[in-house]
Order: sequence, then C-alpha cells, then structure tokens
Amino acid sequence: MALFCAAAVGACPPDAARAAPSRPGVAYRFDIPAQPLSQALNQLALRSDREILFSPALTRGKRSPPLNGVFTAEAALERLLANSGLTVRLEGRSFLVVPAPREAAPESAAASSSSPPQPPQPTAIDSVVVTALKRSSLVQQTPISMTVVSGEQLSRLGVLDLEQASPLLPGLKLISTAFGRRLVLRGVYGAGEATTGLYYDETPMTGPVGTTADPGVMAPELALVDVDRIELLRGPQGTLYGSGAMGGALRILFRRPDLSEDFAAVGASMSATAHGGRAGGATAVLNTVVVPEHFAVRVSAYEQHQPGVIDNVRLGLKDVDASRVQGVRLAALWEPGSPFSALVSATHQTSHRDDISAWNDTAGPWRTVHAGRAPFDGDIDLASATLKWRGEAVDLTAVSSWYRWRLTRRSDYSGVLLGERTNAAGCMRMFSLSQACGETQMSSYSAYVDSVYPAILNQPAELTAKIHELRASSVGEGPLKWTLGAYSEVRGDYIDSQVRHVDPKTGALTEPPVLIGRRDIENHLSQSAVFGELSYAVAPETELTLGARRFDYVKRDRGAVQIANVVSGTWADYAIDARTEERGWSLKALASRRFGPDVFGYVQVSQGFRPGGVNVVPGLPETLAVYRSDRLNNYELGLKAQNADGRVTANVALYRVEWSDMQYAAQTQNRAFTYVTNIGAARIHGLEVEATAQRVWGWDFAGSLTLTDARLTADQITNTAIGLGLEGDRLPVVPKLAAAASMERRWTIAEGLSGRLRLDGSYAGLARSAFNADNADYLKMGGYALFGLSLGLESDAWTADLAVENLLDRAGRASAARNTSGPVEYFGVAPRTVRLTLERHF
Repeated sequence: MALFCAAAVGACPPDAARAAPSRPGVAYRFDIPAQPLSQALNQLALRSDREILFSPALTRGKRSPPLNGVFTAEAALERLLANSGLTVRLEGRSFLVVPAPREAAPESAAASSSSPPQPPQPTAIDSVVVTALKRSSLVQQTPISMTVVSGEQLSRLGVLDLEQASPLLPGLKLISTAFGRRLVLRGVYGAGEATTGLYYDETPMTGPVGTTADPGVMAPELALVDVDRIELLRGPQGTLYGSGAMGGALRILFRRPDLSEDFAAVGASMSATAHGGRAGGATAVLNTVVVPEHFAVRVSAYEQHQPGVIDNVRLGLKDVDASRVQGVRLAALWEPGSPFSALVSATHQTSHRDDISAWNDTAGPWRTVHAGRAPFDGDIDLASATLKWRGEAVDLTAVSSWYRWRLTRRSDYSGVLLGERTNAAGCMRMFSLSQACGETQMSSYSAYVDSVYPAILNQPAELTAKIHELRASSVGEGPLKWTLGAYSEVRGDYIDSQVRHVDPKTGALTEPPVLIGRRDIENHLSQSAVFGELSYAVAPETELTLGARRFDYVKRDRGAVQIANVVSGTWADYAIDARTEERGWSLKALASRRFGPDVFGYVQVSQGFRPGGVNVVPGLPETLAVYRSDRLNNYELGLKAQNADGRVTANVALYRVEWSDMQYAAQTQNRAFTYVTNIGAARIHGLEVEATAQRVWGWDFAGSLTLTDARLTADQITNTAIGLGLEGDRLPVVPKLAAAASMERRWTIAEGLSGRLRLDGSYAGLARSAFNADNADYLKMGGYALFGLSLGLESDAWTADLAVENLLDRAGRASAARNTSGPVEYFGVAPRTVRLTLERHF
C-alpha cells in the first residue's frame, strides 16, 4: 500500500489545529501495551497502514495508555492521545499530531498585538513509513540502503521523468542510448535483462528483447505525475523482488484514491532552453468520493512537451529532438468497512520524440551530423488489481497486472554502410563468390551501398506481460515476523527489424519503402518463483532474518530473415528456434540491531540473478548462441542514525559485490551486430553516504556521496568479438565518484503565503564507455558538475515555482558511444533550462 510522508511539515497554528473526527471505516484489532507515546504511535501506523506524522519534541516524556480491542485507525489514535495535550489534524489519509488548541485570548489582548506574521515553526518528522519489505516499516529501521523522495518534492521541483529525478536518487545512474535509458545501481552494469528492477506500484516492467537480446537497454518510463513517493532500494533484492533486481530496485508509487474528501488540482508548466526551443504542458487530478470512507475514484491526466535542443547541421534542421508525452491514469479504491480492500488502476500513455537526443564529437555540443533521422514512438497500457485482506494474525495480498508496450524504435544505420562499402566480404556475399571480388565487382558492390546510403534501423515492436503475485505477511508485535509468497510472469515480445533507406536531403524514410534487409525475432519468457523471509527477535533490540527465493524460468527465442542484407551478412535461409532454462535459489541472511532509540545497524549477505537467453544473430558461432544466467553475491554493512529530535540523519552503507558469469554486450568483427555473452567475473567495492540536517540557521541541508570501484577479475578475450577487457579494467560507464547536495529555506511572506528558495548541485565522476585503454571505443564520459536554482510561492490554494536547471549551461557527457563507423555520439544533459510551474488546488 502506498504511504506518503514529507521530509518536513510545518506545525499548524494552534487555532487551526483540530481533532480528526472518528469516521466509520476499516476496523483493526490492536494489542498495544502502555509504553512511550512515540513507540505506540509507530505501532499504530504500522498496524493500520496509515501514516502518522509527529515531532519527537511533542511526544518526549509522554506515555500512552494500553490499547486493546477492535477500533478504526481514527478511534485508536484518539484513545492513544487522550490526556496527552495533543490532537491531530487529518490531511487526506494522513494524521499530523499537533498541540491541542489553547483557550482563546481576550479580544483586547489580540487587538493590542500588532507584530508582523511569524513563519510557522516546523516540526521534525519522527519517521517515514515505507513498504520496501512488502510490509510497512520505518525507513530508519529498514535494513536496506535506500532513499525515499516524496511526490510533493517532485511536484514542487517540476520533476516529470527519471532523468530529472535522478539527482534526488543517490547512486542511480541513467545510461542513455538511441533506444532509451538503462538503469544502473551499485555499478552492476551489463547487457541482457535489466540489472535494476523498475516497479510501478506492484508491477515490474521492462523493455523488449529486440535484436540485441538486451531488454534492459530501454526502461519503460511513465510520467511522474500524481506520485505518492519513490523508493530507491540499493543492493540485490532477489528474495522479495526476483530477477532483474541484482543491483537494486526502483519503486514508483502513485497516489491512491482518497476516501475522505473530494480533491482537484490543475497545473501548467512552461519551459525554455538555451540553444533550443520552448514548450509547455498541463496536468489535472480529480479525486471523487463516491461512498464516504468506502469507495473513491481518482483520475490524473497529463500532456507534457519537452523542447528540442539538438540541431542537425548536416540536414539544416533545428531542435530535432523535441518530444511529447500524453497520458491518463484511473484508479478506484474500495474499502467496504471490513478487513477487505480492493485497488484497481489503469494507465495509458503515448510518447513521441522527433529524433535521438545525442550530439556528435565532430559537430560540438548539442549539434549532430546524422544522415538519417531516428524518431521514437511508443504506447504503454498498464492495468493492475491489488486485493488485500487484513486478518488478526495474517495479512494477505494478491496482485494481478498486465501491460503492453507498442513501440517503434529507430537508430541511424548510416555508419554501418560507411564502414562496409569497401568490405571484400560484403562484395563476395553480394555475388555469391567463394573468392575475392574483381575490381569491376567491387565497384558494383560499392555503388550499391552508395545507392542505399543513408539508412536507419527501423524496428516496430510489441511487448506483452502478465504478472501475478500472492503473498502473506504476519501481523502483530511478537518476536517472529514473516512474509511468504508466490510469483508468476509470462512475457512475450516480437520485433520486426528493418534496415530502410532514407532520403539524403531530409533524413526521413522513403516511400515506397526501400528495404536493405529485414528479419524478425520473437521472444517468450516464462518464470515462476516461491519466496519468503523470516525474521526473529533474538533479543529486544536484535533481529535475525533469513530469506530465500526458488526461481524457475524458461526462455525461448525464434528468428528468421525475410530479406537478406549483404552488407551486414544476413542470408535469406537463416532461421533459429532455441530455448534455455534454469532453476535455482537466491538467498539472504541478515542481522540487524537497534543501538538505542536513534541508531540502527545491519549486516547482510544477499544474492541476485538474471535469466540467460539466446542470441538471434546470423553467423554467430554456435558456442555463443546461448548465454547463461549470471549471479552475484553482495556483502553489506549499514548504519542509520539520527539525533534525538530527528533533525539530523546520517546513513552509511559499505558493500562488496562478487559477480560471476557476467553478461555483457559484445560486437561482431564487422560491428554490424551486437549480442550478449558471458565474459566471466567482476568485483565491486562501494560506499554510500547520505545525510540531512533540518533547520540549521533556518536552512534544510541534504547531501550524498557514492564511491564505486568496479573491476574485472580476469581477462575477457575472444577472437569472435571486440570490445571486451582485461583483468583489472574498470567496468564501463560506472563513475568512481558521484555526489549531490541541496540547501533549502522556507519563510512566511504574509498570512497564508510562504516562500521557498532551493539550491542544488550534483557531480558525475569520470568513467569510460568501454573496457581496455587500447580499445578505440574507450571514450571519456562524466567529469562534470551541474547546478540548479528554484524559487517558490505557496498558499493554501495554489503554488508557483520558477526553476533554472543546469545553471552554468554545461554540456556534460553523460554517456558516450561510437556509431559504428560514424561519429562518436554523446548523450548529455539538457542546456540551461528555465521552467515555470503553476498549480491550483480545489
């Protein structure tokens, strides 16, 4: 269940505080003994799955009465706060604990006071409730290196996609390609299935296998509109989240329908970029209570345009990479006043980008010389149903999801043609010769290649997946806690890979189509698993956890060539139909201890894995057609601490990863095909540090530091591929150092109106795009810092934010790749962008 907690909340003025009325709703059995009030409030929040925000300063020295019996969350909270001098204000489904109202001051005294309005005194939040363990837990007592970003913060900063959100998510690296973005955590970077699990609510989503057996190369991105929070879980999550979570998991949790009150909001944004164009967007959210406290519906809709910033100097076109995203999400929540609840949601999103957002080394920042244009089109449909039953001893959760991604991805193929126009092997293929071509034949072959130059790779694809999960979790405050579950996924995708000639003058596809080559690939993956975690409190403050996941998968790939491509080396009678399967275990062992009320530590050993697969690549040696699953072991030590009032927190994680049978992308000798192969072993050492400090000289500070040393532990040499490495080589695209920091201040301008100032900075360390310094593709990337500034105004009904991103207009080289025999492509950050966001609440 999605729960929202802000990083800090201003206390209500005394005359605005009011007790939340006791409403009819879901009732729970509570057995909470008399104890410090703060601990009792935390137990109530976990049991009722409702967030309770409070300052430790308000509860210090106070004790709660015992609470035994069946109550609604509202009634239970009122009983715990009885005679404490505290009350609550209801904020949607959240409870904010504040001092009880005082007696009203005499009118004469009030009239004599003419002091200017004072800023609200903020209160620290004792805890943030998360569901990373697939049950509710307090973030500072969850044994995972993790970051939580609230939807409120995303909205205030105008964050609409993962690229904009990444500076707020320490350790998350986005690798841009012509097809999309790859998500990388803890240096676990490689081709094949995703190494970082991407979840929208309860649904894991991934990209199509494509022609390169690399579904992880493009993560399906839904717009970050009406988001409750983001949870970034660093480190293998193989026990609870399964394959694809070797490096960690990224969970994007949308806001649920509010059962207590109607709500509406509309927003508009406008942006302008240096060296680029202008664009705008709009969002709308409507929450309707159909049956108070029992049934509600929430609808969010959006249309966002991003201005283009890349100029194609070859074709004489400006701002070629402009994009737009349109979508709608509908959710319905039913809580019939019993332990049962049902949440059903459906999302549709359509995306279009006019061209890839890369610039070339020969043209300079934000300029490209591509001969062919490579637009992207995609439609995502996602439907999900989550059923919950809350018992006195066990909670049951059943989730069923379905999603479909229809897309057409494209990339410039002209570099392959340039590299092959004088290739003797291509000439021999064209004339079906067993010996070298003569001068006349070579001239004819080169003329043919010139006649179809330029060209793009045009790949319509469709991916469909059905996912089911059933799990049970223990309830109560006893020494034993457990979670058991079963998981099933059936996924299939199809891609029609065409090499098509484009108009040399416009770079657009010619009609009727001129096909240089064509092949199709069909992939099917079926995987199932049973999993569980068992925790036992061996002492009042010490807990041991054991976890296991038994997985079983079957993967089948089929491919055939419809039109032979003599340039790259496909032939008309090529066909393959192969499968691979495997079963095994992912294990976890963890010990955690609470060292007093403000310090929590853990040590763990955990595993992760990814399925293997089949390369559908004509001419690839049989020994490389099938690649195995890869696995890793993670050894981790973590410490989470905060001061007594929660204003200062510091979290540290130290880890070592041992990666075996590592899957990685390799290229054939003519660079025409990319495939996945097992290249051996690697080890990764890392350190993650996060710290926050609230209300220091009126400012809130946050900072993070990530150190990653990822290296091969053996030579990776083969005569059938290029681009591999040697023992001691650093893993590509993984920077050794990344850091981010922010400072923010709020103040009251007038009664009912507050202001905000925020400064952000981030640094992406140096990395290389390939193994081995002697490799021609060993390109420098990273090594730049970015800064941002934002100003905001906020009242009860509306907000306005003005942000300047990439303040110094840096052309950072976020990732780099060589376009076969074409120029080097750099995917960087957008130039300086000014963005204005307005939002009105009703």
